[in-house]
Amino acid sequence: MKLLHQITAAVLTVLTADSVHAQDKKSKQWEAMDYGPFLSGTFNNAEGKNTLEAKGSATNKGVAIKVGKEGEATMLFDTELLRMSGGWTNGWLNLKGVVFDGGHGPNPSPVKDANIFFQTNPGPGWSKAGSFADPRAIPKGPGAAKVPLGPLPGDWAKYKGLSVHGDKVVVVYSVGSAMVAEMPSLETEADQKLLTRTFNVFAKGAAANLLVADAAEGATAKEEKNIVTIADPKNADALVAIAVIGAPMGAKWEIAGSRVQMNLPNLQGNEAFKVVYWKGAAADLGKFMSAARAATKVERLEQYTKGGPAQWTETVTTKGELGKPAGNASYVVDNLNVPLENPYKSWMRTTGFDFFKDGRAAISTWSGDVWIVSGIDEKLEKLTWKRYATGLFQPLGLKVVDDKVYVLGRDQITRLHDLNADSEADVYENFNNDVQVTPGFHEFALDLHTDPEGNFYFAKGGPVNPGGSGWGPLSEHNGCVIKVSKDGSKLEVFATGVRAPNGMGVGPKGEVTVGDNQGTWVPACYLHRVKQGDFVSVVDLSHKDPLPTSHPPHLMFFPMSVDNSGGAQVWVTSEKWGPFKDRLLHLSYGQASLLGTMLETVNGVEQGGAFRFPFKFDTGVCRARFSPLDGQLYLTGLRGWQTSGAKDGAFQRVRYTGSKVYLPNEMRVTDKGIHIGFTNPVEAASASDAGNYAIQQWNYQWTKSYGSPDFKVSDEKAKGRDPVEIKSVKLSADRKSVFLEVPGLKPVNQMEIKMKIKGEDGSALPDTITNTINAVGSDAKVAAAQ
Repeated sequence: MKLLHQITAAVLTVLTADSVHAQDKKSKQWEAMDYGPFLSGTFNNAEGKNTLEAKGSATNKGVAIKVGKEGEATMLFDTELLRMSGGWTNGWLNLKGVVFDGGHGPNPSPVKDANIFFQTNPGPGWSKAGSFADPRAIPKGPGAAKVPLGPLPGDWAKYKGLSVHGDKVVVVYSVGSAMVAEMPSLETEADQKLLTRTFNVFAKGAAANLLVADAAEGATAKEEKNIVTIADPKNADALVAIAVIGAPMGAKWEIAGSRVQMNLPNLQGNEAFKVVYWKGAAADLGKFMSAARAATKVERLEQYTKGGPAQWTETVTTKGELGKPAGNASYVVDNLNVPLENPYKSWMRTTGFDFFKDGRAAISTWSGDVWIVSGIDEKLEKLTWKRYATGLFQPLGLKVVDDKVYVLGRDQITRLHDLNADSEADVYENFNNDVQVTPGFHEFALDLHTDPEGNFYFAKGGPVNPGGSGWGPLSEHNGCVIKVSKDGSKLEVFATGVRAPNGMGVGPKGEVTVGDNQGTWVPACYLHRVKQGDFVSVVDLSHKDPLPTSHPPHLMFFPMSVDNSGGAQVWVTSEKWGPFKDRLLHLSYGQASLLGTMLETVNGVEQGGAFRFPFKFDTGVCRARFSPLDGQLYLTGLRGWQTSGAKDGAFQRVRYTGSKVYLPNEMRVTDKGIHIGFTNPVEAASASDAGNYAIQQWNYQWTKSYGSPDFKVSDEKAKGRDPVEIKSVKLSADRKSVFLEVPGLKPVNQMEIKMKIKGEDGSALPDTITNTINAVGSDAKVAAAQ
């Protein structure tokens, strides 16, 4: 059985061994989209309550599975607790929330007027040693959620993944050492609708009890003649009846308070049975009995786990647009046009991507898709877009490793498998789902990278309150940089104290960086080199006792005009992209721009400055990679919250033309002034003129307030900026560096250097460099190094 072999073999071995952008509510693109046979997310219950209420079908990490024709009914599976959270007819979901209608607070819930057949309260879906007591700890610390979070311990039960076969979805998980496959369905017999759960057991395990339903408040459950009924004394037309078909020998019903459970004997590894739910008038109970007897036989689920028929057979072709260099421009921006209009009405807000070895790209979207793009070549004449996967939980990061696609959602890292080579994912494997999730609308999981050893990294935001200030109930992982082992078996907190880090980076030598967005405890956007165990900035998300009173220095801050909402970082690994090999680039999502950085280390302290490349992107760029084939820089992003980018999504290439590059590439701060280096000689007249330079500086206040005004260095209580006198300007003999004489420099949060100089070919250089001074070096050492 390929699903079990691919998803569970290793596990069996172990067991035996900010202000979010409001969407255009008139378009209702979120309602028109075909999401596929399932959708992963956080879900409220039928009453609109979230998991903090610990009642009904509310689920932190759920898979809403369409059953029946065109989603006429729904079953909601909990991938953390291995419970079927609920089942209903009359439709699918009420799509509310930040990724759908832009709402700040709500989560999707059963469709309005859903006919709820059953719900189960948050808690384990299977017992361990006869107990359903939730073994998970409640998070600790100020502001922590007061309910358990995260998945069950692996030796209790563990979600392995799901397999898609047409409109059928099979979930696979362990219960102790047993391996279980489960498939929800809707069957109609003699006009009676039956929600069913088919179970196949594939590995031996100890006796366990299956949670089948929780009676609603005021309802009573009883068992008679192997049929359980749940009666609502206020509504005789809302009787729920539950039966089991093909029950293992020795299985029996048990009603424990409001909980309806089926107690199973020791599992032999060959069981196949089906639980059947019905809802109707008490007078029609006999119809259920007849319908249950006529229900389909218990199926063997292996047939649905080997790769099913392709669902997204219609590809979309677009033609790219090559940028036209102005004059001797060294870089141009090409557009790989995203099919914003497509047969599946998929909302193409592109969020993460990476390349296969052959140059194709896999791109995720915020609404849950992965698309494969082929035809990426020099001319971009024919780009073919193929829908590869659907239903993922707000994926904001994607990485290709050994030509396998790994996608980061809020719930887990998912590894995708195409078993039958039809260019569609058949298996959505849970690579690691140990990260904790709350129902907060803003706690995104962001970006996905690997280090040279193959470990994965991503950033986890805080559950920002509507309006942007403060937090909802916290998990143990909010505000953390997370590391996951190469094999997915271990998740650990790498660093703490980030707020809303829409991007990070891992370099070729394992250099971990992260940016963040202005807000609570973040006075301005910054770039930070992360070391294991770091506390980065946000005290409330430090997960430390006592709370920190300081943090390591950031590499640099950015004024709002330069970066008001950061994206990812990428190291230049290509020899084909001009003179920036081994340099770090930073994306500004808010300004839709690309920043080059100039880093230095002074007495063991890192710091740096940045300049903006002379172009603007079509959307809020937040992810970047270099192609393994052409060596050029590719970027993607979205318009999901505030950005100056205009398009919902874009895929663009920054291509080096081969012309001489006239840009800054070096910065050194010393006790005598500032050295700025350039990639090629600059024009002597403009670069030597002191009137073409101006410097100002200011500090920020690091407080729990939302952001910080600018404060003068000369008077720490006064708002504003200080001008900095430049005593002289000296151009080097090779005209590739300039020295600005500024004696007495001291550490400062923010400096801005304005320049009006040209390259030797007459082209204008960037007019602004912004930087942070954490330490002042020795000019004698700089001179000696030169």
